[in-house]
Amino acid sequence: MSKRRGLVLFALFAALFLVMNRASYRGYFQADDLETLSWAPRLPAADYLAAVFSPRFQTDNFRPVPHFFYHALEPVAGLDFPVYLAILQAIHLLNVWLLWLLARELGASKLPAAAACLFFGLHMALFDDFWKPMYVFDVLCGTFSLASLLLYASARWWWSFAAFWLAYKSKELAVMLPVALAAYELWYGGRRWKRLLPFLAVSLSFGAQGILFNPNRDNNYTLRFTAAALAKTGQFYAQRVFLVPYLGFLAPLAVLVWRRPRVWLGTVVLLVFFFPLLFLPGRLLSAYCYLPFSGLALALSGIAEGTPPAALAAFLVLWAPADLRELRLRRAVTLAHDQRVEIWVEAIRQFALQEPVVGTVVYKGRIAGFEPWGVAGTLRYFLHRPDLPVQDADDPGAPEILAGPDTALLLWDAGANRLSVKWPGR
Repeated sequence: MSKRRGLVLFALFAALFLVMNRASYRGYFQADDLETLSWAPRLPAADYLAAVFSPRFQTDNFRPVPHFFYHALEPVAGLDFPVYLAILQAIHLLNVWLLWLLARELGASKLPAAAACLFFGLHMALFDDFWKPMYVFDVLCGTFSLASLLLYASARWWWSFAAFWLAYKSKELAVMLPVALAAYELWYGGRRWKRLLPFLAVSLSFGAQGILFNPNRDNNYTLRFTAAALAKTGQFYAQRVFLVPYLGFLAPLAVLVWRRPRVWLGTVVLLVFFFPLLFLPGRLLSAYCYLPFSGLALALSGIAEGTPPAALAAFLVLWAPADLRELRLRRAVTLAHDQRVEIWVEAIRQFALQEPVVGTVVYKGRIAGFEPWGVAGTLRYFLHRPDLPVQDADDPGAPEILAGPDTALLLWDAGANRLSVKWPGR
């Protein structure tokens, strides 16, 4: 395949992706986006640079690479949602290209590599990853992890190490990447283990710090090494693989049927990046499948090698209806929710334009699924008050606070999708 033909085919894939997801541009920001936008643009660029180079575990959950995404875009785009989304989707398409290059570097012929890219690029278990900018953390972690694997396979080890470092600085899941590199070394790299030592040292350092200094001791972010946790997470993520309940449990068995190094390596990537997620029963999110599914796609490229094109096409045709059904369901729910959030945020913007003197904000009622930190972040963003006290009306002490003359009460009418503002103490 010539380079020109390859570019044309990639452009056609990008067009298909954008047509399928065109409705995403009618979406809106999530609570995490708005909370991040309330502080990330104000942080000095030097702080991001220092955090990128720091060998210390960030106990405040600061991830400098994806947080810089908001820092850089907000001064230019403000709250222009399509700008953030377009860049997010461009990064996803870059990841599809990186997956193509990696599969080809590992010996995949054109058709199996293309099938793997199609499967990964359009998989609607990853819907949130290319519909919601808040998942730029997972997408950028995927970018640098794929780049690290590709550079390692190309014998550019120090560049691979730099990409691994940036992957970790995007999301902590990348701490598992050296295991995938070790699998590459075992089946492809000549078993020269010494060059893995810098990767392993960094992984062990960050892993140990994460265990010792992790502030999440008893919440949804706490790792729970129990059979109940494993049963819950295993069932959830197995359903995400092919969008059919329990069918995903068969995916790792591919190594027993197709005895090919690319199938083995892809399965290791799938399992090793799922491993920490299996002990997080409090955070069951389909978007977390992004990096593991790059391994699933790589394994598919190995399975497809030597498979008759008709059989490969039959698999994709059988998978497509479940994928399109997932798209329709998620699209409807997401757009309905995002429309309510946009109405709420616009009401806050109008409130802020009145330049009120606000000491504290108390809110009563909020949009389902729009978390309290999103409420606080939106208010702090528009009122330019990073330290603005924001409290739920149901919290203890709220009645006393409402008596203050500079306390604003926000009332959300869920039935009418309307926000009103009162000043009870005046």
